[in-house]
Amino acid sequence: MLFNIERDTGDCVVGYCVPDGFEATPRLLVTAAGEEIARLEAKDLRQSLVDAGRHLTGRCGFSITEAEVPGLPTLEDLAIYEEDSAFLIYRRPREIFLQRKVVRLETHLFPLWRLDDAVEPRFQHFVRGAESLGRETVTQLLLLNDVGSSYLSGRILYRNYAYFIDNGFDVCMFVQDPHTEFAERLLILGKVRRAGLSVLGPRDEMVYEPAMTFAESLPFDSDRALKRALRSMPGEVAQRLANPLARQITAATPDEMPSGAAVASALDAFASFAAIGLREEPEAALEGFSMLADVAESQLPRPVRSKAAVALGRFLADSRVIDPLIETDCELYHHVSEAARRATASVGRGAHGA
Repeated sequence: MLFNIERDTGDCVVGYCVPDGFEATPRLLVTAAGEEIARLEAKDLRQSLVDAGRHLTGRCGFSITEAEVPGLPTLEDLAIYEEDSAFLIYRRPREIFLQRKVVRLETHLFPLWRLDDAVEPRFQHFVRGAESLGRETVTQLLLLNDVGSSYLSGRILYRNYAYFIDNGFDVCMFVQDPHTEFAERLLILGKVRRAGLSVLGPRDEMVYEPAMTFAESLPFDSDRALKRALRSMPGEVAQRLANPLARQITAATPDEMPSGAAVASALDAFASFAAIGLREEPEAALEGFSMLADVAESQLPRPVRSKAAVALGRFLADSRVIDPLIETDCELYHHVSEAARRATASVGRGAHGA
């Protein structure tokens, strides 16, 4: 999807929205204070979209006036969505919006969407679950130059967007012990289809299909059988599950394996991030995120850790059965956790001295 707001003069909002369907006519939903006030089609011609091969007819433009939306100039909380996908196209700027651009790199298959939802009111433009969008759409979201208040979260490949992210965005992420992360992924992949969990988009379902089939067959109720099954993990499954953190930061494609320089490259990226939180230390993790989003910690939900994932992670750590698959992530986590502990100790010494 492509979109842009060309101008908002109060009494007229002009822009375009190119849907995913090459021949589709985009439909818009207009809201105020969260309530629907209008539905309309974007039918104005944008010949440049035809010339560029983006849309068959180019009829993707729109011009919203008081004829479509009575009282348009007075609607401070106006918002426009693409109707079929519920994708946010535009919110009118307001004084309550934080003038900051934030990217939260989602590092888990089970996303921390409650955390995103808690900070949504602070940002003019907001997108979560960006991994379900195409690369072109994510790039455009990072290039909304006329929007100074923006929040995007998703399990996107950082390397593909680093150039755009580094130009004006503060980056944050939450990570957990690689054994627990691996355990959580096994448990989720084993339940996605059975329980109908909506945590994976169409692209992810294709990427993780072999891993889902494998996880669904795992004997989680028997340590001995589970260890035996993990030791005989098919190569294509191991490829999907190995070192997810290192791959997310350093790889250009979902199936690219970390290179020998992955640890150094990832640590170099981490050094530029505004906040990195450890799931094992939620209070300290939320403190950094709270400051970044300018939302009181008391208003933020605590990222809950699954007891089943923690227990399975402990078993994986003790048995060391999957250690070769997360060797790079373990090294990365060691550096990150040591840095976090040094920072905490520094703050503690400062408080004690005061």
